[in-house]
Amino acid sequence: MEQYYYDRHLGITVYDSVLHLTILHNPTSVQIGYNRINELHMPTDLQMGEFKQNSISNVLTNSSLSYAVTYLDLQGNTIGDVSNLSALVNLQTLNLENNNIKEINAQIFAGMHNLSMLYLGYNGFQKLEFKDFPKALTNLWLFNNHLNNLDLVNVTLPSLTVLDLESNNLKTIDLVAVFAAFPGLQFLPIAQNDFAVSEAKRIIAELARHNVTHYFGEPEGFCDSSEFEVSKICFPGSVLIGRSVWKALVLLVLGVIVVAMFVGSVRWIWFQMRY
Repeated sequence: MEQYYYDRHLGITVYDSVLHLTILHNPTSVQIGYNRINELHMPTDLQMGEFKQNSISNVLTNSSLSYAVTYLDLQGNTIGDVSNLSALVNLQTLNLENNNIKEINAQIFAGMHNLSMLYLGYNGFQKLEFKDFPKALTNLWLFNNHLNNLDLVNVTLPSLTVLDLESNNLKTIDLVAVFAAFPGLQFLPIAQNDFAVSEAKRIIAELARHNVTHYFGEPEGFCDSSEFEVSKICFPGSVLIGRSVWKALVLLVLGVIVVAMFVGSVRWIWFQMRY
């Protein structure tokens, strides 16, 4: 397999057929990261492409052509519309982390029957249709978005083992629906969502009963003062803040009582001195 690697000093702005065919002579694997590519014309014979940390806003494909690519890393670009990727039906791994994807139509991935690893973290979309994802999907990374609900009606992804939901805006999770939709689930990271303390405890306890791990890798271990901790992971909205409010109220009441007693004592002394 011919592989080409280029560092950040080249300043390439367009990856097209001229570069791929004429200059590079049809490599099957290309790694061009940390450059200035803003437009990617997908070669039909490329099998592995790593174009992370560029400025790609558009990936050009032709739906009438067949593409060989099985691995495509586009993290750290400026892609907003991913509809052109639907032509890449042989993909097994697709990384779209840290782009500008605010809306996703999961039908784009429906024809990617071999897609097993999909990375969609750090984008900013609020909702996602799960029912059109390919059945072969095993890992779905959705951390650092703005998801506030999981619509799992008529969803069945039997191969999914990892669903990363960290750092979204979820206030609750319907675990009955989750276990029905993803019967093979092993990891469901949920830290940094908007759960109340009781809800976080409920979810973690229920996951434990189903042998599903609620974090991935090493647990956080400690939380900021603006967070609360449940089972070694952190959530926004510190319990300590609530305690601080009560403490402040108690101190305020005590202060009022002390002032009242002081004023009363002064008035009593003044009254005694008069008579």
